[in-house]
Amino acid sequence: MPERASLLQSVQVGIESTAGTAVAANKKLAATSIEPSIKSNVNNFKPMGQKFTTLTAIGKEWVEAKVSGQLCYTDWAYLAASGMQYTAPVQQGATAAYKYVNTPGQSAEDTVKTLTVEVGGSARAHKFAYGLVTGLGYTIDREKAEIKGTLIGQRITDGITMTSSPTQIALQPVLPSQVDIFADTTSAGLGTTRLLRVLSIDFENNDRFNPVWPIDSSQTSFAAHVETEPKSTFKVMMEADSNGMAMLTNLRAGSSVFFRVQATGPLIATPYTYLWKHDICAQVTDVGDFSDKDGVYAIEWTFASVYDATWGKAFTFETTNALTAL
Repeated sequence: MPERASLLQSVQVGIESTAGTAVAANKKLAATSIEPSIKSNVNNFKPMGQKFTTLTAIGKEWVEAKVSGQLCYTDWAYLAASGMQYTAPVQQGATAAYKYVNTPGQSAEDTVKTLTVEVGGSARAHKFAYGLVTGLGYTIDREKAEIKGTLIGQRITDGITMTSSPTQIALQPVLPSQVDIFADTTSAGLGTTRLLRVLSIDFENNDRFNPVWPIDSSQTSFAAHVETEPKSTFKVMMEADSNGMAMLTNLRAGSSVFFRVQATGPLIATPYTYLWKHDICAQVTDVGDFSDKDGVYAIEWTFASVYDATWGKAFTFETTNALTAL
């Protein structure tokens, strides 16, 4: 029997039609890692007068997973559809380009996609259904553009045969050299004023969902999910020049800044290119110490995502790629 080599553990996903009903995991996100862990709630019982536990009884069992990898124009569409909000893509003209827009609502439940996830190889594999991205973010500096996140799922089914011949999603990475960052005072002006001395950015949108655990013998794991108050932060490290220190005015006034983080990739079909864009309305909540960043005197501002009534949103993502569907 072959050993289960860590090197050969691959991940495949499938988009579920009904949350929690497993489907074939026929897609491989080659720029994304999903690393699952088995989680359980076990109750121990020890009768009075005895030293050691005499009984353990499992209550809840589920999966938690770490999501990481390279920021990609393609993989991001799958992750945002689960962790942010899903709307069907729109074909751009009569070309091979499709636009995905992910905009969480302010006061209504968001439509999201759930995943069946398979992990393993020929030696052994397991899977879980109801894969739901509960946290998703990214970090970008001039060296790298990476994603980060968390995912939950129903309890693992072990000893499975993985779906054969999965389709590998086209690799089209976001390169740091393709990224521009803008900051403006209104939503109408988004993308007007480019910032020239941003050193790094970090966005997180966590705690999106909680599992629902009814008392129901037909449910082997959680049965549904419910939205919770997200923790959404945006950090910008800038040179402490006139642009970087301008955020001090926003801190003192409690006023909003409309940021755009935009990556423009290769041509798909004239005039459409690969595009990844994050627009966000933000207000300063914290300021870091002055520090040295590769010889540059820098300062880091921490913002919260803020709903803007005129704009009608707190943030939105737009991705243009060649995926006709998920």
